[in-house]
Amino acid sequence: MPQLHHARMLTGLVALVLLLSTALGAAPAPAAARSVPSAAVDPLEAVVPKPDSWAPGHGTVRLRDTARLEVDRRTARAWTAVSGMTRESDPAVFHRPLEAVARHAAGDVETATGLRMPVTTTPGTPRAAVRVGLDAGLAGGLGPDGYRLEIGDGVRITATTAGGVYYGTRTLIQLLRAGDDGRTLPRGVLVDDPDTELRMNTVDVSREYWSPRELTDVIRQMGYLKQNFLVLHLDDAEGFRLDSPRWPGLAEPGYSYDRRTVEKLDRIAAENNVSLVPAFEFPAHVSPKSAYFHVGMADGPREVPPGFGERDTGATPGNTCTGYSYSHLTDDFTFNLMNDKALRVSQRMLDEFLPWFTSPWVHLGGDELPPGMADCPALQQFLARSEEYGNVSDAAIDFLNTLDDRVDAAGRRSIIYDGSEGSTDRVELDRDIVVMDWTGDGTADHLAGYDVIVADSKYFYAVPARDIRPREEEIARSWQPPPSDAVLGWGMHVWGDDLGWAEGQWLESLTWRPRAVVADRQWNTAPRSAQEFTTLPARLAAVGKAPGYTGTLLPRPTGNARPIHQYVMDPAFPPGTYDAHTPTSRRGLRDMCDLSGMTPLAVRTTAAQDPQEGWIRQVDQRGYWMGAAGLPGPWTMTARVRLDADTPFLTDLDGTTALSLGTSAVTVTHDGQTASFDRGLPPGRWTDVALVSDGQTVRLYLDGTPAGRVSSTAPLPRARLLGTAQPLMGLAALDLYAEALTPTGIDAARTERPEAACATYARP
Repeated sequence: MPQLHHARMLTGLVALVLLLSTALGAAPAPAAARSVPSAAVDPLEAVVPKPDSWAPGHGTVRLRDTARLEVDRRTARAWTAVSGMTRESDPAVFHRPLEAVARHAAGDVETATGLRMPVTTTPGTPRAAVRVGLDAGLAGGLGPDGYRLEIGDGVRITATTAGGVYYGTRTLIQLLRAGDDGRTLPRGVLVDDPDTELRMNTVDVSREYWSPRELTDVIRQMGYLKQNFLVLHLDDAEGFRLDSPRWPGLAEPGYSYDRRTVEKLDRIAAENNVSLVPAFEFPAHVSPKSAYFHVGMADGPREVPPGFGERDTGATPGNTCTGYSYSHLTDDFTFNLMNDKALRVSQRMLDEFLPWFTSPWVHLGGDELPPGMADCPALQQFLARSEEYGNVSDAAIDFLNTLDDRVDAAGRRSIIYDGSEGSTDRVELDRDIVVMDWTGDGTADHLAGYDVIVADSKYFYAVPARDIRPREEEIARSWQPPPSDAVLGWGMHVWGDDLGWAEGQWLESLTWRPRAVVADRQWNTAPRSAQEFTTLPARLAAVGKAPGYTGTLLPRPTGNARPIHQYVMDPAFPPGTYDAHTPTSRRGLRDMCDLSGMTPLAVRTTAAQDPQEGWIRQVDQRGYWMGAAGLPGPWTMTARVRLDADTPFLTDLDGTTALSLGTSAVTVTHDGQTASFDRGLPPGRWTDVALVSDGQTVRLYLDGTPAGRVSSTAPLPRARLLGTAQPLMGLAALDLYAEALTPTGIDAARTERPEAACATYARP
């Protein structure tokens, strides 16, 4: 579908705006009349993303409590007014009928403003209605996502598709919210159309499981900011997140999505003009799948029943590659490209899971084959015997091409990450496959002839545990999408690499604003001024989050002296996560109460047995990322540690809030202020330490004895444990509570640690 740019529309647009402004009874105002009473706002200064054009009228109009939402009777059951537009010709267009869009919008208006508008197809008076309809006559100037919003005595939203009308209702809700009273609108005509077809986001739910509620927030906020393409990364080395009864145990219930859940999310996505794109991984990043089906690089070709655990697969040095994976990952990371069974399994998985989604797109992964595989003698001999393969990339691309045939037969279109396609010798990637360029801007020579989605990791990656954030100001002010019709879209990725655990709502709290910056430029690619970038947070605050957006839910204060997080130090792996890593690499830390099912990446930590303490963890670098929002008081942290040097023990993401343990002092840092206890932990021996907050004061206990009190409103940081490299220390216990424990409770935590006797509260 061709992209529409401002330059192509300008001349006709000006004339059309003036004509319709007059038709609404609002004569075009001179420049001085652009200001409106304070009850209404200027759309160019309020709406996110910034609209294309706004021709102001004179004054304002206030929607009455008796207002109705009137649907054009002629087009109420249609999703498009354009002759010849079909699902096949325009796969990015949404196909809900206009009346369904109107009913959804009416509910959102009520949620956002309290204004209840009955939906009807019976015409009324202009002052009584917000009117929506489809108009084929707009097709010459607006694409399928474009819309016209006319505000005179009433409000009228028209578009060529019901999806375009949906975006018009998002602008209407934002204008109502940004005004003083939630009812008043500026008169004028707004004409709006996106510059980017696929306005993309990716959420990694494999490494970090996001609950359906958290994903629903993302979907609603994307629709509110007019983004339409959510890639759900369901499949990677640390977890496969689709739970089918066909393969019990492949995905762990409680940390995955069954078909009913996926279909519900898919319906919510469709209501918000978002295509929910399933994203798999083939032939690398596949550890759980290859271990379950026994088709990894260390597996032979023998047919064996699926399921985790050892099997005799007929592996020999001549049909496997053992020890050629990345150093921190096992051989299961990659499918055995010499084994036809790996391809058959992959085809069956697509047959099973594609019908769960309605999106016309599917992501097949395709990147980061371990480079060491090229040195495997068995694979070298396999390639030498082949007439079609010259190198490992040829075998990988042929694997993806064959899967693309399956995708094509299902009426979908494949996407892969750039990688192997650029280093093949004899096999060419099928031309119908879209390449998602995460290493550049989509202009590499080998991408010529392919449709491209740009996801340049230098600008658009959010990897909180690696301190990688989207470059918000550069995205807003200077980054330019490649001026090529081959670029279908671009957008942001949220990755869970290196997180010990993290709530989806915590990741969402870090990334919704950069996603809004991206959304602002995706819709309207004109670079933003310094002032526009600086004022964007205020604009976002004025229009608020999407109707129905829940946001961060914190544990409620408890009163039963039971922890909300309780960590044990034995080597057992946390539930809900596949152990894809070598034993000397990343290790897990189990939370007996909550937040398992996440990527347990803690570098240079070992589980060891102490003669007196039992299982402990020895930590000498990096510690654990544990991503959750800080917990306002009351709270308690209890731990048993052996300290050799001062260390920030628990911190938030950027270290501005920290509970630090030292041999000479214990400190609490928050909001630029540090409060210190003049007591420290004896070096080199095990000590029970507890910090207890009532929200205003923090008390310190050492080995159960009160050791001081300081004034601090610091929340309990739950983002990072042992956040900087330090000399070796030991950790035998760590419990976090959503209450201020009494001295009796502190003593019980020391002597009667109630393992798995956790506080109960609704997990998001």
